[in-house]
Amino acid sequence: MNADSSDIHRLLDEAFAGVTITPELQDLKEELRGNLAARSAELQAKGADAASAARTAVAELGSIPELIAAVGGEAGTPLPPGAAAAEAARLHRVKPQPGFVVRATLLSLFIAVSAVFIALFALDLLGNGVNAGAAASIVFGLAIASLVTASLVQETAQRYRMRGVRAFGYGLAAGALGTALGLGALFAGHLALGGLLAWAIVLTLASLVTFIALGVTQTNRMKPWALAQQRGYEVEDRFSQDPVAAARFGIYTVIIWIVAIALFVVLSIAVGFVWSWLALVGGVVVFFLVLTRMLFTPTK
Repeated sequence: MNADSSDIHRLLDEAFAGVTITPELQDLKEELRGNLAARSAELQAKGADAASAARTAVAELGSIPELIAAVGGEAGTPLPPGAAAAEAARLHRVKPQPGFVVRATLLSLFIAVSAVFIALFALDLLGNGVNAGAAASIVFGLAIASLVTASLVQETAQRYRMRGVRAFGYGLAAGALGTALGLGALFAGHLALGGLLAWAIVLTLASLVTFIALGVTQTNRMKPWALAQQRGYEVEDRFSQDPVAAARFGIYTVIIWIVAIALFVVLSIAVGFVWSWLALVGGVVVFFLVLTRMLFTPTK
């Protein structure tokens, strides 16, 4: 989908948001899409950019709600929430690209095979292959990074595709965390090799920082029909209503995990891995307690 058709697609979705789509209205929408694309192409040939051309074409068309009312008649009759959601999902379904399906399948296979090799090397079932295990951890992380990146740049029924740079950032963070998990598993089987633990900690911290930075700057990619469905249920958590609380929770999360990882390192050196893993369990417990307390604040 090029930028022009993407703009027209978005503007039409906004115009038809909240309307129960009948076969007649779906035909109208497709006819409008074709006409708008043709008019937008004419405007671009005269020097307008894609976004401006799409908006001008829609403005020249006139009142889309009036066209909907003229064609639909009973189009505004609301369906039950469950039926409306299912119908909207069916009409806005986006088929995955065959190339993406093939890539996702192959990458998933790489992830599974790499995980098996990491476990075998960690348990010394294939001999003392720490270097090979580290290589398997890197392959594991790269496969995760590629799969996450490829998934996020795909348009779905509910969301527009993510920009390539942001998708790559999420993939990089996920891959670093996957590599850290692999190195951590190797360290669990070879406690004398502290370098594995050091790299695992560095990659974990880098991954957390990247995820937080991307999360704080995240924009809403949901399509208008999905937003309308979401608003229809009128369910909002505290973080949706209070951005300050969401930011405060993000800071608490960073502090909790920095302390938990630091305790894990100290206990691993002082008493060994047999007990140090409890620090990570404690971090998970505290994290969920804080999440529960902040997300579901009792009403006074």
